[in-house]
Amino acid sequence: MNELGVAKLRGVFRRRKIPILAAAVGILGVGAAIVWQMDPAYKASAVIRAGEVQPAKEYVAPTVAEQIGERLKSLRLAVMARPIVAEACKRLKLYDHWKKPPEMLVDDLRSRMDVKLEGEDTFLLTYADSNPERAKAIVNQVATLFMQHTVDERQKVASATTQAIRTEVESLQPQLADAEKAVREFKMQHYGALPEQQESNLRTLDQTTMELNIASTNLDLDQERRRQLLTAALSPLRRHEETLAGRLYEARSKYTEDNPEVQNILVQYEKVKNERVAEERDLTAKLRHNNPELVALEGEIARTKSIVEGLRKRQSTTQQRVEQTAKNGQSLAGLLATYDGLKEKYGTTLSRLRDAELAERIESGLSSLRFDLVEGASLPTSASGPSRALMSAAVLLLALLGGLGLGFALDATDRSVRDAEQLRTYAPSIPILASIPRTKTYSPKAEA
Repeated sequence: MNELGVAKLRGVFRRRKIPILAAAVGILGVGAAIVWQMDPAYKASAVIRAGEVQPAKEYVAPTVAEQIGERLKSLRLAVMARPIVAEACKRLKLYDHWKKPPEMLVDDLRSRMDVKLEGEDTFLLTYADSNPERAKAIVNQVATLFMQHTVDERQKVASATTQAIRTEVESLQPQLADAEKAVREFKMQHYGALPEQQESNLRTLDQTTMELNIASTNLDLDQERRRQLLTAALSPLRRHEETLAGRLYEARSKYTEDNPEVQNILVQYEKVKNERVAEERDLTAKLRHNNPELVALEGEIARTKSIVEGLRKRQSTTQQRVEQTAKNGQSLAGLLATYDGLKEKYGTTLSRLRDAELAERIESGLSSLRFDLVEGASLPTSASGPSRALMSAAVLLLALLGGLGLGFALDATDRSVRDAEQLRTYAPSIPILASIPRTKTYSPKAEA
């Protein structure tokens, strides 16, 4: 008959009692030895709060992004960062206590460390160690280093931002100076023909033209008056000279230049002309000497001519300036555009530098408020693990399962025939004549 359920279990235990017990006892002994040799684990915890401390942006623009809600996720990993744990090991001289390679020791400590977020701005740092004092020291050291490292990094970011903007300001200063110098030199070189002087040049040109017209009119009047005064100094020979000039013209139109008649008239004309010039020179000298009005008029004409010459020169210069103004305006506009762009950029960058310097000082002043060690690690008074009772129960269960597993394995490999069904499986052609059931052994002591 086939054994099923509890009957199967009893049968296996009855047949394999010794191996089952031996295996169970062995597993139980080994497990118990391991459990009782395990060092107790003491957990130390510290509560760190990340504060969102920053003045309003209306007062000063921050140089470090302040998004605590998002940064906590990265800060959680930053607490157990390898450099921080390694620095904690160095400060606590753990490398001398544990004879392990530094990398292995850091990995071991990180495996026993845990960080959990608590709320929106707080996280809990926990570390388990067999030594309660060491557990406390490591937690406090890691928490302190983390806060110090994070604050230092923020200050480095603020300082780097300030330095970068300061470098930009320093690079813009010579560019702005060169642009300003170019504008100044251009204005000095083309002074008088600049766009802002165009209106003044036009007024000057109009005024000069008007003054020149007046001076020219006065000059014409003075010269006409002088001609009138000098009429008295004309020689009577002038008419005879004009007659000879007419005859000379007619002769030249009829004859060649070497004709005797032309030569005769030419000699007479030159003689009369020279006499007329000499006579008029003497008459003019006498007239100028004896006529004060003519003397004053000569001086006035000379002065007016000088004025007219100056006005014409000024008119020409002003006209050139007016014509050059448009060309100079285009060139100056390019220089001013470059200068204004650099000036605006310099002013904006300088303003940002002041904001960055202020933000850097604020960052330094608020460094102690960035993080708050709400609760430092205290000395654990009792071990948090391992739970020997729970582990002993697990070892006991493992011993039972191991012993029964061994029993079932041995029973499954046993080829002995224990009932008619097994016999039919092994020898289906052999008929079964009878089956003797298992009976209890008779014992006289049992009857008594």
